[in-house]
Amino acid sequence: MTWQNEYRSKLKNAEDAIAEHVHSGDNVFIGGVTVATKSINALFHLVDEGLFDHLSLHCVCTCNPGLNLSNYEFTPEQLRIATYFMTGTERVYMKEKKMAYSPMQFGNYDKCMDVIRPEVCIVVMSPPDEDGYCNIGPHCFCCTPLQHCKRIIAQISTTIPEVNGTAHRYHVSQIDAFVEGEESLAMAGSVTKTTKAEEQIADHILNYIDDGACIQLGYGGIANTIGFKLKALKHLGVHTEVLTESIMELIKSGAVDNSRKSYFPGQTSVGFVFGSPKQYEYIHRNKDFIFGTFDEIVNPQKIASIDNMISINGAVSVDLTGQVCAESIGRRQYSGTGGQVDFVRGASMSKGGHSFIAFPSTAEPKGQRVSRIVFELERGSIVTTPRTDVQWVATEFGCVNLQFKSIPDRARALISIAHPDYRDELLFQAKEAGMLY
Repeated sequence: MTWQNEYRSKLKNAEDAIAEHVHSGDNVFIGGVTVATKSINALFHLVDEGLFDHLSLHCVCTCNPGLNLSNYEFTPEQLRIATYFMTGTERVYMKEKKMAYSPMQFGNYDKCMDVIRPEVCIVVMSPPDEDGYCNIGPHCFCCTPLQHCKRIIAQISTTIPEVNGTAHRYHVSQIDAFVEGEESLAMAGSVTKTTKAEEQIADHILNYIDDGACIQLGYGGIANTIGFKLKALKHLGVHTEVLTESIMELIKSGAVDNSRKSYFPGQTSVGFVFGSPKQYEYIHRNKDFIFGTFDEIVNPQKIASIDNMISINGAVSVDLTGQVCAESIGRRQYSGTGGQVDFVRGASMSKGGHSFIAFPSTAEPKGQRVSRIVFELERGSIVTTPRTDVQWVATEFGCVNLQFKSIPDRARALISIAHPDYRDELLFQAKEAGMLY
């Protein structure tokens, strides 16, 4: 049988594919970033019809707006959903008590999937190429679940870019059922404006980045601002969890050539893309990129093997001992741990490497300005990166190294880069608590 005939023999409508390959009690992985909404909505409908119970769904960053979970009222006995990272979609479902957050560092993602071992994966893929291979696109979330699962339902969409990856191509013969349904790629807005604070933070950090460094940038305005300012450097490398728009521009400008990388030399190594249309177009069949599994990309030991590794990530708030909250607003889970801790640790262990936690000194929740350097974290806040791992912390008022510093020295250093309007209060609180002497 040719792969074309095999494809046609496995092609089904969404509900038939789900009914045949999903069973009550299954662990089901439903993807991340761009997900197979047509097939997943069919699953929700069949659960609502009473076809399944005791299903456990697992996902990461379900950014597609087309999921209709809000339309259903499932009991925990019917369906439970766990996500390993939060976006606006998950925050809605969490508020509706239809989804739970499962804490995890992305460096442990492959181990987690090895424990869960989903029976079924429902993921979106590109149409088969001339050799009969479908591609999962720039979605490293799917790599390990697909390797461990027993049955694969692939929803075919022409919008999915084909990427050069270590575990991203699946032959028609490896897939149990096909559903055809176009999906809109999950998009993030282009960063067109920067703030004065972001520019100042970037300038502080640039003092520690030299020609030949290898860059990891987190998501957000500061990371992109720093990225765009690196165009004057040469022979940069990139090893990063998420491909930012600024990294793409650095490659186009020639500042990034990956010529000095010892790990995936000559290629930009990336986990996933959540970006603009031009980013998705740029990575399509681009051999200058290598998309890896989380174990390959977000692994502290492998990150540490790269000389001059520079890691730049953000924070919601940092207390005077150096504890970093980067994923919650008080008790409210807002995003997730992601790969921050892994890159902080890996870059700090790298020969000549540096890790930075960078953020503006103030925020304005509900229109009221507050300091993001605080005496103690707000009650219920999640410590994303422990103080024992934190190296550099940067705001628009400076950049300080906390690594191996005493608590009094940490407090003084952090107060020095807090907004001037809050320094006296922070100093008073630290002295009152006996933190300073």
